[in-house]
Amino acid sequence: MKKCLVLLTLILTLVVSSALHATEITFWAMNNAPSDVHIAWMNEKAAEFEAKTGIKVIFEEIGWGDGPRIMNALITGEGAHVFQLGTTWNPEYAATGGLVEIDIADFGGADTFFTANLESTTLDGKYFGVPWFAETRALFYNTEMFEKAGVKPPQTYEQLIKVGQDLVKVHGKGKAIATAGTNAWDLIHNWAIILWANGGDMLNENNSAATFNSAAGVTAMDYWVSLVQLGLADKACAEYNQPQADAAFINGDAAMAFMGPFNIADIEHDNPGLKYSIVEPPAGPYGRASFSGGSNLAIRNNASDEEIEAAIEWVKFMVSDEVLADYTKNLTKMIPTNKAALEDPYYDSELWQTFITTLGYATAYPPIPEWGPIEGAIQTNFGNVLSDYVDGAFDDMTSKGYLDAAAAEVDAILK
Repeated sequence: MKKCLVLLTLILTLVVSSALHATEITFWAMNNAPSDVHIAWMNEKAAEFEAKTGIKVIFEEIGWGDGPRIMNALITGEGAHVFQLGTTWNPEYAATGGLVEIDIADFGGADTFFTANLESTTLDGKYFGVPWFAETRALFYNTEMFEKAGVKPPQTYEQLIKVGQDLVKVHGKGKAIATAGTNAWDLIHNWAIILWANGGDMLNENNSAATFNSAAGVTAMDYWVSLVQLGLADKACAEYNQPQADAAFINGDAAMAFMGPFNIADIEHDNPGLKYSIVEPPAGPYGRASFSGGSNLAIRNNASDEEIEAAIEWVKFMVSDEVLADYTKNLTKMIPTNKAALEDPYYDSELWQTFITTLGYATAYPPIPEWGPIEGAIQTNFGNVLSDYVDGAFDDMTSKGYLDAAAAEVDAILK
């Protein structure tokens, strides 16, 4: 009898193993690097993974505008088994019931990842994704322009204004800093950094009401506009999108810009001779603050058990130390969310250590399913502030008025 049970167990194990090894899954991810090298890298890793596990992974590159396509896959069961989600998307998609709940212990435990990025995978205290890569914002500065003006990188937001004015005296109006404006889809990220540094927050403690229209929020909004008002940024910046602001710095037209680690790849590609460095974001009255963003990997719930098992193995492979370090340092120039991957000597440089330090205190947006429309309401009203400036209608009450309007919309969404 005992021999029969052992034989039966062995047979079942082989059957499950064979089923898993015969499984084919599809992986969707955005173009986190130039498509030609990105697709080649993914296909190479998929082949390596198949040789190791027997699981075939079909990679398909999608765009950031394909959120509805991912949502459709969650509803219909047709599409990718594993997909990339921006950190602010994760709770919204989890709320549909379409994502597999993750046992984070299977991926090394909560301490494996940066806190803010891990929090972005949660909904109601449960995990519905695994942090993949992170990004945060720091202050890039042109070392040659700074040397000519005889100034040092600002350590506070007050110093940034003074340094900016000194830069303008030497390099001309609008040359101190490049900022994003009405056409930037991620405009809110820039304002949020200053909001937090001034002691403000987006929502109250239980995420039931807006608080960003506080005095801290108004101060942060007025500060962003003042960079153009004072001539530190070119007036055109009031209508820039983020790539235009980034390009102004990368091309050497502006001495400073708030940018992310991914912009290092742009500099290496577009202007490798640029003399630049980075420092942490300036401090406000409540200290330094920055935005924590990035992407997670999530698994579709309405798949077979075998496909879900295979998907979990693929995610483990993608966030493993060596694979993740290779992906971030050689392709995306992002920051691995798996802290052990940062032990790669590549990340020992002062530049990367600045980003890693900044990420350690960076703040993520509240992990709630309503965040998408909330962000849209804030974004629209921030754009209205800048539009009023361009039209000559900006005054001392403009920021407060639009922030109150945004807060009313947000409160309605939350209720």
